[in-house]
Amino acid sequence: MTTPRRGQGWRRFALDHLQPEPWRNGAGQTRPVASRQDGAGIVWRVSVAEIEAAGPFSRFEGIDRTAVMVEGTDLRLVAPQRQLTFDGPGSQVHFPGEQDWHCEAPASPTRLWNVMVRRGAACAVVRSVEDQVVLVPEGQAAAQVADWLVLVVRGAFELAGPDGQSGHLVGGDGLHLRTPAAFLRLTPCQPGSLLVITALF
Repeated sequence: MTTPRRGQGWRRFALDHLQPEPWRNGAGQTRPVASRQDGAGIVWRVSVAEIEAAGPFSRFEGIDRTAVMVEGTDLRLVAPQRQLTFDGPGSQVHFPGEQDWHCEAPASPTRLWNVMVRRGAACAVVRSVEDQVVLVPEGQAAAQVADWLVLVVRGAFELAGPDGQSGHLVGGDGLHLRTPAAFLRLTPCQPGSLLVITALF
């Protein structure tokens, strides 16, 4: 099988091959996946945070955040008068980046799909899909989306693109599509296959 090439506007990545970077506050590490910036700073950023111990989350003023558990079992984020809980892969939370959040010790090593958008400059739609055939781009607003990111959380998906392009994605594999002109079909290969789709406007 063949996989999409960079020149076709598709980039394939594997989480374990992405170079880790320290968190802004030094309390953990993250693996950057994709981002866009302008003169004012972050427009949007997608990364995978790796959490093994309790500690504070970095503050990001004016940033809205969405996080999806892609590896782990139970995790809790605590802020003054608020608490957010992950209960397994695919669970998702939303929170403002300027608030002080403390991560309690996870039950096991944990990874979070971390989506950040600057308020008023960009927005993101993030959803988890299990055991379904997925078309990307999708929905009536597809033409407005500049970037799509897809990550296989568990199981495997067959990839079918235009012009006979095909491939096989397993847990930890992902794709970054920029303004795709044709549909990409992802078909689960086994029960329980789960992926996360992120659309960035």
